[in-house]
Amino acid sequence: MTDPVAARRAAIAAEKERLARARERRSGGGSAGASGFVQRKWRWVGVDGGEAVDEVLEVLREIEGASSLTDAQNAVLRQAMEGAPDREALLPTVRAGLAALEPEAVLRRVRALWAAGVRWLNEAGLERCRVLCSTAPGLELVSARSRAVSGGPAFSLFATAATRGAVPVPNAALAHVLPWAPLSVLDDLIDHGGLLAEDEPWAARDDREALYLRARLAPKSVSAEEAARIGWHTMLRRRAFLADETIMRQEPEDVWDLLYDVVREVQLPSLDALDAALPRAEQIQLRDLRSGALVGQWDRETLRDRGLWRLMAALWRPTTPVDPRRSDFYALVALNRAYDLLKTGDFEGARRQAEAFVRERRQDPALPADLMEEAYTIAAYVAAVTSPEADSDRASKEQLALAETYAEKAAENGGPVAERNLAHVRTWRATSRNKRGMMTNPFLELGLDHGQEGWDRHCRDLFREYEQVRDQAAQARLNRAQDRIDEATRHEAGFDVFFQVPLDRCRYDFPETVPRRLVPPLEPMARRSTVTSGADLESIRALAAVELLDDFRSTPPHLDRHGPTR
Repeated sequence: MTDPVAARRAAIAAEKERLARARERRSGGGSAGASGFVQRKWRWVGVDGGEAVDEVLEVLREIEGASSLTDAQNAVLRQAMEGAPDREALLPTVRAGLAALEPEAVLRRVRALWAAGVRWLNEAGLERCRVLCSTAPGLELVSARSRAVSGGPAFSLFATAATRGAVPVPNAALAHVLPWAPLSVLDDLIDHGGLLAEDEPWAARDDREALYLRARLAPKSVSAEEAARIGWHTMLRRRAFLADETIMRQEPEDVWDLLYDVVREVQLPSLDALDAALPRAEQIQLRDLRSGALVGQWDRETLRDRGLWRLMAALWRPTTPVDPRRSDFYALVALNRAYDLLKTGDFEGARRQAEAFVRERRQDPALPADLMEEAYTIAAYVAAVTSPEADSDRASKEQLALAETYAEKAAENGGPVAERNLAHVRTWRATSRNKRGMMTNPFLELGLDHGQEGWDRHCRDLFREYEQVRDQAAQARLNRAQDRIDEATRHEAGFDVFFQVPLDRCRYDFPETVPRRLVPPLEPMARRSTVTSGADLESIRALAAVELLDDFRSTPPHLDRHGPTR
């Protein structure tokens, strides 16, 4: 409950000093050899035994001549040292003389009197003196009986320091100790809830400690500049993350590194590490998000956090068409799913997903116009490129007509790319089936975005893969697509000769915004002070000893002055 090293050393030193003085007096024939008659007089003022008399005489010699004592009080001291203590005047005089000493000297004398069995304090003072003179005051204070021990501000602070904050400082005493209490003791109080932001302890400290205490108790009141001044890196990293600023990585990784990796960079292997680093509330949110990805179901607040969409989309792999009208998130997932199916050559899956957009339904919420244009474009492309595979020429023409309808819908806003796509479809309809060229986009056939750079290197890699598995049909398709792209590069229109999907690739991107739900709240700054030192504890103990002077009795306790002497 406390660091007893300094207290134990001080007590041992005081006891050795007392024993040395007693030996010196015995060897010199001092008052230890006082007659039984003199000892009985001292017993009349509550001092029992030769050693106790010696200790009291030491106190009297130290306080004799103090500037605060009157001539009459000095006379009382001389009378007592001559062996005739005044029962009525001695204790008030001793109290006045001790009050003139330094706190450390008061503590030394209080300890010596306590060790000698001199009980010149009232009942409450005796209880506090027992605690102050203990070599393990923390153990004394945690007992059920001593929890009710109260006293002045210094003693209250000593109780807190000795128990490392387990015994709080009463509110009435708090204002008195805040200006001078060691910072480590204030940290003990903060750790145990004995010091709150409402107490505003920073108002009584210098600027450096005031800022530290505000960071510990009222972190939201600390500005970025102040956080930088005290090196509060956790707060600075949190602010940088929320402001979407660059965060310097650190070793080992902290929660902000992991949040950036998982939420912004969608590095799924780091999910478990993030789960372990998050506080409990945010950890539950992350687990709900992960479990929701199994079926594509999340609560409304999660769906509203656009900063989580990229992670949610990476975790969720739907195998059936997604209803885009459920929310903006589902619409974006549905559009990306249709496009991904298109690039993998699954035209039927892309068609069913696109139909979820273009199907006319009443009382359904309207979808964003830019997403609808993309969905109509995909639907038009699928209808056009699959028309040659129709069962009949009539069915093929009907598909081309449907493709033109979709292309017209996509071009309603007059975008140049959509208008070119519409022109392609109309050209195909106007051309006989035997004279039409290939309608597919070769980039999509290769699994690439339209006009993507590095397509030639991609083709070489694919060719080697097909060669290893001896897939000559795939190699032939790859060669045809590559030849079409090569030819387009030599054409004045370039890649505009192909039906372009998507109209604008940026429309498929998930928003890169900062999430709100997984961000841990601003926690108070961690404690920086060490355990209260023995020197600080002794300093507080000395001030508490001075407070004991208020508990001095006005008259000595009653002892049997006719009992045997020791």
